[in-house]
Parts: sequence; structure tokens; C-alpha cells
Amino acid sequence: GNMIANYLKILVIISASSLAISACSSTPSPYTPTAIMKPGNGKLFVYWPGQRWGEKSGRSPEIQLDGVPLGLLKYKRYLEIEMAAGTYELKMTGESNASNWNGPERSFPAKVEAGENLYVRLMVKYDQESNRLLEGRMQYAVTFLPRAEKDALLEMDGLKPVLE
Repeated sequence: GNMIANYLKILVIISASSLAISACSSTPSPYTPTAIMKPGNGKLFVYWPGQRWGEKSGRSPEIQLDGVPLGLLKYKRYLEIEMAAGTYELKMTGESNASNWNGPERSFPAKVEAGENLYVRLMVKYDQESNRLLEGRMQYAVTFLPRAEKDALLEMDGLKPVLE
């Protein structure tokens, strides 16, 4: 009866590991934010996830916080900043020479809470109808979209930091 005992053992191992896998798949955490270093601080993540037509833009807005440039947010990149709790004006603009952004300027009141992460997605909605009508000049709507952590972490999967 040794064969059967071994077979059962293998079965148990297999079913245990598949359980672990299914438990993970219900709560995937592709991106794990780094810890907030200083008590009283919070973190702001601004990201532009992969989306249809996104790569077509080839344009990167400069991201500013209370008028201070944080860098260009390229497609499939994210910015991460730790700062004191408070409400800041988050802005996308084409003001800087480095930026080739010809999209609209947008502002968003980023409310950063102590010990919390705030996720703001750069949302670009392309209008395929206008793409056809205007010989390939696509109209698009751009906005800052605050996201719940669980959604943001999924959308940030595979994104690179702006500095990389």
C-alpha cells in the first residue's frame, strides 16, 4: 500500500499549491508601493498606464506640484513622491522646453493624507471617430483621475519609474 500513500501525498501537495495560487489570483498585487519613510508624510503616485492608442501620442506632459516641476510623465511610467500631508495643486502642462505636450493643461487638488498613498491616473481618452474624420489627427480628452489603491496597483503593473 506504499504506492497509494505516496500518491496521496503528491495529491495533497498539488492541491495545497493550487489553493495558494487561487488565493493569490483573487487579490493580485502587481505593484507594491515602497513604505513611507517619515511619520506625518504621505505619498503621491501619478501614473499613465498602458491603454489603447496611448503609445500613439508620443507626448509627455510635465507634471507640477504647486508649480514645482516633478518631471515628464511618459506613457507607461509613474512618478512617486513622499511629502508632508496637505492639499497640493497637481498640474499637467506643456510649459517646459523638455515637454512636447500639446494637450490641455489640467489641475487637480491632490489631498495627501499622513501615512496614506494617493494614486492619480493620467487618463487620456482618444476619440476614434475624430481620428477618421480628421485624417489621423485624433481628438482626445485628458484628465487626472484619482484611483482606489486596489485598482491603481493593478493598473501600475509593469510601469517603470519616470527616472528609469
